[in-house]
This record gives sequence, C-alpha cells and structure tokens, in this order.
Amino acid sequence: MAARSKRLFALCGLGLALCGCGVLLWRAGLGLPCLFHLVTGLDCPGCGVTRMLSALAAGDLAAAWRANPCLLALSPILAALAVSLAAGWLRTGRLRPNRLQNLLLWSCIGILLLFGAARNLPFYPY
Repeated sequence: MAARSKRLFALCGLGLALCGCGVLLWRAGLGLPCLFHLVTGLDCPGCGVTRMLSALAAGDLAAAWRANPCLLALSPILAALAVSLAAGWLRTGRLRPNRLQNLLLWSCIGILLLFGAARNLPFYPY
C-alpha cells in the first residue's frame, strides 16, 4: 500500500503542478486551442474548458457556466468518482470500477457526447 500511496501523491502533485501551469497561462492571457474545433469548425464537448476554469479561478460562476455548462454541472460527480476510484485503488491495488461507478462514468460520457452534438445545432443558445 505504501508504494500505491506514493504514486497517488505523485499524481496529486502532478495535478497541482498542472493547475499551477493553468493559472499561469490564465494570468498571461493565453489559452489552449481545441484541435477538434480547428479542424472541423465545430465545438467539441470540451470546448470552453479553459475559459470555464479561468472563470472559476476568478470566482465568476456565471462566466464559467456560459463557457461549458455541461462539464461544470458534471464536475462534482466526476470529482466524487475520481476520489472513489482512487480510494478503491489504494485499498485493493486494482483500478476496477464497481457497477455504480461504471454506470456513472458511462452516463457522464453519454451526457457529454449529447451536449457536444447539441451545442453545434443552429439554435443552441450562445
């Protein structure tokens, strides 16, 4: 278990470093371009995540909602799922989701795919 917890702490450290880089990019006024949008001209389910995170870092929940409402709404579920999977991995050493975790994960993926399709319809409220 000690080796697994060291790996988990290393992953958490990497996540914090990536968040720090994101804050630096936000403060510099830079963003990450979406390759899907560059190639197709359509918005993917993740388009607006950089703006959403920037708005959340600034404390502007309304701007974060406008940037990507679906992912913002799913964030608590995805965070709880990640914590639950990490706890199970620490306990057992295996990263195997149970039925509920699997259902939540696939439901979130399905919702994001539906949102990605709906946001490219001509009547989507931008």
